Amino acid sequence: MSEQDDQLREMAAHRGLKLTKSRHRKPGGDFGRYGLKDAKGAPVFGFEGDALSASVEDIKAYLRDATSSAWSQSAGSAKPRPKPKAPPAPKPKPKPRLKVKVENLLAKLPAARRTEAFTELLARPGVRIERIVSRGQATPEDEPMVQGGDEWVLVVEGAAGIRIEDSDEARLGPGDHLWIARGQKHWVTWTAKDCPTVWLAIHFT
Repeated sequence: MSEQDDQLREMAAHRGLKLTKSRHRKPGGDFGRYGLKDAKGAPVFGFEGDALSASVEDIKAYLRDATSSAWSQSAGSAKPRPKPKAPPAPKPKPKPRLKVKVENLLAKLPAARRTEAFTELLARPGVRIERIVSRGQATPEDEPMVQGGDEWVLVVEGAAGIRIEDSDEARLGPGDHLWIARGQKHWVTWTAKDCPTVWLAIHFT
């Protein structure tokens, strides 16, 4: 069998067919003609009665057309693959709710009967805030208070007297406030004895 016959046979086999070639040499016969049979041996193409009738080109054309037709049918019947669904976007996590800590400047006041009570409320670089509770205390005349930083002081509750060097005594009640400069001598001359005097002092360093 020639190389051409091998090629035709291979093409036919790919389509599940079997190539048949006539070898009968007789006048008016079908020598050199081809035909195609299916896997069960039934004629498919190139048969006229008992004789073969297809040429090499006929067989090639038939096999090409059959291959093209089969591919078109396969492509047409193939269902497109569904696109994978994107995963749902994650739900944003709820922000933690801020727990506000509320405190009262006048709650749980210390008795402060013997000495003044100092409570630091807040400290940050350059500033310190404290609550002072007095009850009848005063600054000794020979021991004035002198601070290394400026101070703003407010009387929240009660009453008191205060004197800054080279000044007269100032009487303070609820809501009264004043500024004491760095290095100034000052004295608390008296505080109420019948109730606590609550100060809010802000120190600047």
